[in-house]
Amino acid sequence: MSVCKTCRKPKAPYTCGICSETTCKACTHFVGEESFAFLKTVPEVLKHNCYCSNCFDDQVAGPLNEYNDTMEKARDIIIYGKDQTRLTRYLKRKEDPYQVDNCVDKEEAVLRMSFFAVQSNFNCLVDVVLVAKKVVTGTYKNTVWSGTAIPITIDPNAIRGH
Repeated sequence: MSVCKTCRKPKAPYTCGICSETTCKACTHFVGEESFAFLKTVPEVLKHNCYCSNCFDDQVAGPLNEYNDTMEKARDIIIYGKDQTRLTRYLKRKEDPYQVDNCVDKEEAVLRMSFFAVQSNFNCLVDVVLVAKKVVTGTYKNTVWSGTAIPITIDPNAIRGH
């Protein structure tokens, strides 16, 4: 019979992904796979679905909060499309462009590039180009999006027209 590591209740059905101790539903922290979906490489510690309170607090809560903060900043990034070069023609484009592929929709493609930009301490994406591609699998048809953008850092008040 398994006993919960935290509260000592019998019949603990879950196992912590890090320390392999059993926990009950009330003491288990569930973190889905989508919680770190935009990271280029997810650390091994963050790939599990269930965590005990101790392991969650020690090893998962900090990275999860950082990820959520980065995601919030990515939603607020300044974006200029390729068709808006008149507004951005004097901005230096020193960095290599970001490229994303196989995104479900336009918003995901832009958010992924924005997330990468925020991770690298940029606050703007310029020359954003999004391309849709129809994919047919048997009788099922869908559209996948890809995109490119150049990350830069600007003073948000310096550019008129935004």
